[in-house]
Amino acid sequence: MKNILLIPVAFLMIFFAGCGGVNREIKQDAKNIADAMCKNIEAMNKLRAANPGDSMLVEKLQMEAKQVQIEMTILYQEFKAKYKEQIKEEKFNKEFSKELRKAMLDCKSLSPKEREQFEKGME
Repeated sequence: MKNILLIPVAFLMIFFAGCGGVNREIKQDAKNIADAMCKNIEAMNKLRAANPGDSMLVEKLQMEAKQVQIEMTILYQEFKAKYKEQIKEEKFNKEFSKELRKAMLDCKSLSPKEREQFEKGME
């Protein structure tokens, strides 16, 4: 289950690993995506911390995680459609990646190791 929940996060992180944003609209899109990624991390952390014997809680948390995955998929599709031509450009990708990493640093659910990885990407 944990691996299934990590797949959308990993996919988005890989996709956006090269991306960045100059204008206000791109910064807002990066923030929206980072918020969804943060919600997914938070949902997965709650799921990992849940008592496996509490099937009702586990089921509730799995539903929450699934909802966040749906949100992330929608955001990804909207982003892809909106920036169809720009995502082919290296400069755009670098700038969007920088903005996404910056926005992810606001996520309180990041582990110290995850935070370090996002900070490294800012350099």
